[in-house]
Amino acid sequence: MELAIHTAVMIGLLGSTHCVGMCGGIVGALNVGLPHSGRPPLSRGLHHLTYNAGRIVSYAAAGALAGLAGALMASNISLDTAVPVGRLIAGLFMIALGLYVAGWWHAVAAMERAGAHLWRRIEPLGGRFLPATTPARTFGLGLVWGWLPCGLVYSALVLAMVSASPGKGAMIMLGFGLGTLPMLLVIGGAAEHLIKLMRHPVLRQVVGATIMLFGVYACVTAVNGHAHSTPGSGSHTTRQDHSGDGGPIGRQRGVDGSGQLRQRSFSTVPISPGVGSTAAPAASSAAFFA
Repeated sequence: MELAIHTAVMIGLLGSTHCVGMCGGIVGALNVGLPHSGRPPLSRGLHHLTYNAGRIVSYAAAGALAGLAGALMASNISLDTAVPVGRLIAGLFMIALGLYVAGWWHAVAAMERAGAHLWRRIEPLGGRFLPATTPARTFGLGLVWGWLPCGLVYSALVLAMVSASPGKGAMIMLGFGLGTLPMLLVIGGAAEHLIKLMRHPVLRQVVGATIMLFGVYACVTAVNGHAHSTPGSGSHTTRQDHSGDGGPIGRQRGVDGSGQLRQRSFSTVPISPGVGSTAAPAASSAAFFA
């Protein structure tokens, strides 16, 4: 789980260059109605921090829903299959996101268009919190805008869904939201030179390529991890059952160096001569089957 959270944080941190174009106008709307003259920078910073807190809470809620959906789907699939397949899907989405951020391929935009259907129902709620002149209205605006259609968010939600747990999904999206926080605060501070830098095509391509490397790594670990978990890797299992009058019998099963199945049985209860058996030495001796 820690790896998934770290990955989500890096996706948010690196991919937040995409937020400059997506959320710049929204963050600018926060300043509408605020008395800028004489307003201390700390007060304005807290104003934008409150908005982002609402946005991140919505991300966590969406992550919990995605984790619940993943748990429902995984309940019908064996764990050995669900985990590597989920990681592979998440890796592929990260590769697609990297291509999108770099401007090389816009397949993720199709997800944004699909999410626009839900956004049309939620967006009118945001108008009720404008102008965002109080902390409560600012937080409410963040809650609404957390559901804005965004390929970056959807890619992180795939990680949350793969976790197959509402709690883990919420934590993953919380990490993602914290990763996007620095860039959103920079935009809120109206640091124009930094905003222009984030929009530079070369920087976006570098960021996109880095996200793609994360995706490739996730795909490789998913494939290698699945290969190592297949039968024949030399792992052993031990179980106990009851067999006849000999009492509990421990059985060890495994695969020897030649790939042949071997089984060993041994009695765990000593048998006294003349009690329940007429051949105690034979009954208490170990038998091996190659």
